Amino acid sequence: MNTNLPENSNLPRKQQASNDEVDLIVLFNYIGKGFSNFFKFIGSIFKAIFKGFIYLLKPVVKYAKIILIVVVVFAVIGFYLDKTKPIVYSSSMLVKPYYDSKFPLINNVKYFNTLLDDSNYSDIANIFKIDVEQAQKIQSIQVVQGPETETDLVLEYEEFLQSTDSATASNYTYERYIGGRDIYSSKIFEIKVEALQNNIFKALENGLNTSIENKYSQTLMDKRDKLYFIEKTSINSSLDKIDSLQKVYISVLEAESKSQSRKGMTIGDGLSFEKDKSVTKEFELFNKEIELRNQLVRLEREQLEEDVLFDTVSGFQTVGNKVSKIQKKSMLILPILAFIVMYLVFASSKIIKFIKNYEG
Repeated sequence: MNTNLPENSNLPRKQQASNDEVDLIVLFNYIGKGFSNFFKFIGSIFKAIFKGFIYLLKPVVKYAKIILIVVVVFAVIGFYLDKTKPIVYSSSMLVKPYYDSKFPLINNVKYFNTLLDDSNYSDIANIFKIDVEQAQKIQSIQVVQGPETETDLVLEYEEFLQSTDSATASNYTYERYIGGRDIYSSKIFEIKVEALQNNIFKALENGLNTSIENKYSQTLMDKRDKLYFIEKTSINSSLDKIDSLQKVYISVLEAESKSQSRKGMTIGDGLSFEKDKSVTKEFELFNKEIELRNQLVRLEREQLEEDVLFDTVSGFQTVGNKVSKIQKKSMLILPILAFIVMYLVFASSKIIKFIKNYEG
C-alpha cells in the first residue's frame, strides 16, 4: 500500500503539464489560423484586383479590331487638321511697373482679350495703332508673373517683415507668405502675345506701353517728385548754413594762428571761440556735411531710378516663335478621345446586358 503513494502523488503534476501542453497547442492553432486567414484575405484582395483588371480589359480585347480601326481613322483626321491649322506664333515682353501702374496693366489686358473674344478688331486696331487686318491676326494677350528667383522672394519676405508689426510678423512664416502671393504681388510682369503673323509683335509695344500709363500713377509720381524737391531744398539750405559756419570757424582758426595764442578771442557781440573747440566744431560740421550730401545723393538716385511709370526690361522679339503645345495637337487628342468613347460604349453595353440577365 505504501509503495503506491509516491506514484499517485505525481499524477496531478502530470495532468497539469499535459493541460499546459494542450493550451499551447490550442494557442498555436489559433495563431496559425489567424495568419492563414490574414494571408487568405490579402490573397482575396489581389485576386479581386486581378479580376477587376481583366474585366476592364475584356471590352478592349473583345473589340480590339474595331477600336484599333476607329483610333487609326481619328489619328489620320487629327493629322489632317494639324496640317490645315494656321501656324501660331508667340512673343513676350517684360515690364517693371511703378506707382501701382500694374493694376491698370492687368485690367487693360483683360479688356483686350474681351475685345478679341467679341471680334471687335476695330477697337484693337485703334488701341495699338495698327491695321484692322493686322488686328485680326492677334489670337490672345496674356499677362503673368515675371521670372522670380528664390533670392528675390526671400528679400521680398524680409521687406514684408520689416514693414509690419512684430505680432503680425510672428504669425507669417515664409511658406504662408509665398502661398498668399498672387499676380499683383509680382514686381516684374511678362506680357505674352499669340498671333498668326510672326512679325506683328513690335508694332504692339507702343499700345501696351500706353495701356500702363494712367492718371492715378502719374499723380503718385508727381507727389513723389514734389516731396523729393522739398527734401532736397531743405538739405541744400542746411548745407549752405554749414558752409557759412565753416567759413566762420576757419576765419577764427586763422586769426588764432596769427596771434599764436591759445586763449579765447571774441567776435562780434560776445561770440567767443577757443582753438580746440573750434577744431572740434569744424570736424562735427564736416561730418554733418558728408551725411547731408549722402542723403542728397540717395534722393537723386531714387528719383532717377523711378522717373517713369514703368521700365521695359525686355521688349518683344522681331520675329515670334512657333507655338507647339500638346493640347493643341489634334493627332494626339482625337485618337485618345475616340478610344475613351469606344471603351465606354462597349463597357456600358456589357453592364446593361448583365443587368438584364440578373435575376437576384
